[in-house]
Amino acid sequence: MRKPFISELQFFFMIFVSIASLTFLSVPSQLIPKVNQDLWLSMCLGITIDVFVAFLLYRLGLRYPGQSIVQYSRSILGPAGHLISLLLLLFFLGVCITTIWIYSDFLSSSLLPDSPLVSFSGTLTLCSGWAAFKGIETIARLSQILGTIILLSTLILFASSIPIFEASHLLPQFEHGAWPAVRGAAYPASWFGVCIMMGMLMPHLSRPERTLPIKAYAVLLGAFIMTGYMMYSIAVLGANMASQMKNPIFVYTRVAQFLIFERIEVLAVLVFVCGSFITYATLYYCIAQGCRQLFGTKSYKPWIYAFAPLLVVLPVLDVMQRFGQWQPFLDFWFPVVALSVEGGITALLFVGSFFRKTKR
Repeated sequence: MRKPFISELQFFFMIFVSIASLTFLSVPSQLIPKVNQDLWLSMCLGITIDVFVAFLLYRLGLRYPGQSIVQYSRSILGPAGHLISLLLLLFFLGVCITTIWIYSDFLSSSLLPDSPLVSFSGTLTLCSGWAAFKGIETIARLSQILGTIILLSTLILFASSIPIFEASHLLPQFEHGAWPAVRGAAYPASWFGVCIMMGMLMPHLSRPERTLPIKAYAVLLGAFIMTGYMMYSIAVLGANMASQMKNPIFVYTRVAQFLIFERIEVLAVLVFVCGSFITYATLYYCIAQGCRQLFGTKSYKPWIYAFAPLLVVLPVLDVMQRFGQWQPFLDFWFPVVALSVEGGITALLFVGSFFRKTKR
């Protein structure tokens, strides 16, 4: 079977869209209350951490050409690599469940409060599962289209907000010193780091040696846009009001107006829904393909069917919500687990690769 390949531009948009959508609703509610207008420093540090992890993955990908992170984990660590691969796949699965919960909760609380959460998780899983079933090339082509829509929508939203932009709300800088912003870098870094799925995608690039600069450019653009959204939210709403809101970006877009058009928050919803679809489809494909490689099945497609019920039902179970555990999970446990997996496992594999002979 011919290995599917994606172009550099397609890989760029896949990473860019993932960065934008993963941080669109998760990071603002985590970061703004803690660092307010100093969030730009947290975002810059988050980019630095992510690019460093990307460098490690890039070197590993070149050292083990044609292999994904699931495959060269076993080449480097032997039998222990099976456990590492399983942990990575479980992490991707956990990110999928968390992403679907954020997606469903946002649509339910902001737009369609009478609709059951399972309707959102079910439709997203159905559409993303279809894209994953068609393969990485289909997802890549869709990411080019939807990524362009996200960029255009963002430009319109930023331009429409200029008349209500209050630069004074962004001052003073470092009112409480730089340390809160340094600590806050854990939030964007943990979400940016989800793009360790680069380790699954690199073998599919037509020019793998170009992976690192493309990944860095995509992260920079995605982080720049999301920093802009959060800074606009503070400039329009004020730091105190923005820090008290669950979805400050969505609220800020509701007060913006583009020429004679009102209610342009539909563009913000378009950005989030399109981005969530591409991100979820990419993660879904990586999980299914990783399971194929780990367990030695002939095709990845049965794994898409196998995980579908879990991805529809688990995010909308009210157990964690009933006990108020979602917010503590997002504020503490997700950054801890994510950075441990993204940075810790990648560093372990990188160091371990020096003690193993490269298999060509």
